[in-house]
Amino acid sequence: MNSEGVSLKVENRKNAREPREVRGQRGGARFRALIWTALLVSFIFVSYKVIPPYFANYQLEDWLKTQIPFLMVNHTTDEALYASIIKEMSNEGIEVTKDNIKIIQNNSRGVNVQIDYTVKLDLMVYQTTLHFTPQMNSQALVQ
Repeated sequence: MNSEGVSLKVENRKNAREPREVRGQRGGARFRALIWTALLVSFIFVSYKVIPPYFANYQLEDWLKTQIPFLMVNHTTDEALYASIIKEMSNEGIEVTKDNIKIIQNNSRGVNVQIDYTVKLDLMVYQTTLHFTPQMNSQALVQ
């Protein structure tokens, strides 16, 4: 009770029973939460589809850089070089043929290989092709 003798609890109950629109709440926050949830889910889905091809390309480039000294010392043949690259790419989940691999130089002075491949990306509402061209060059070791 206040100083005038009116119960405050009755007034609060009266306000609690009014419709939400009268109190200024119309459910707009619920709609905003749905929009943000949809954006978050779509971001996670796109990341799930896009990141693995880039990561596989990074691992392939790293493998190529670590194999250069071994290939120079062992004097591998072109066919063995093709086979090792195709094997590593299939281990990474990249489909490639011998036509995608171009051996420019493979002798005692250096190894130079260019690989050109694409990965098809399907995002359900948008399809695209990612194009990768990793290179293996031993000239960086010689200089």
